[in-house]
Amino acid sequence: MPKKYVELVPDATTASGWKVKHDGKEGDGPTGPKKYPEVDLARDSGPQLVVFTIPPDQPSITFNKNNPMQIQPGPNSPTGGMDSQIADWAVSPDGKMLVLLDLNSNTTQLDLAYRVKADGYTKVLDPIIRNGGTTPPAPVPAYSFAEIAGVAVALILAFVIGLAVQHRFKLMG
Repeated sequence: MPKKYVELVPDATTASGWKVKHDGKEGDGPTGPKKYPEVDLARDSGPQLVVFTIPPDQPSITFNKNNPMQIQPGPNSPTGGMDSQIADWAVSPDGKMLVLLDLNSNTTQLDLAYRVKADGYTKVLDPIIRNGGTTPPAPVPAYSFAEIAGVAVALILAFVIGLAVQHRFKLMG
């Protein structure tokens, strides 16, 4: 199963109070020139694990073990709950790692805003997970009533003609 790694660094020198490091990029706020990097789950890439870590050099800051994150669709900061695209989550015993199972099964691209709930740190962090989703299966061809009726009439005619031909050969033989 593919994994995405995201390091969340508490940093009181930034306006947001956090730095986010992911996929070789780093950001320190929801807007501006050093915007938080989005966690991008490619279309049709299936379920993925998203692994968030808080550096060990921040011993007093850990993920809340009962409610480590809130996630909801859209760009706005979540107000509660976990989106149904997140099938499961777990926090490591030391509280420094949070692992999410993201289904990435939505039919269209879906941005999920997440808000980290850290114990020992009050600054709000709410970047984006971009779910590419899954291509829906090709639609099953739908036949009109006229097409179905036409096939039914053709089958009935073929059956009747077959009976007539059979009856004719019985009379001749």
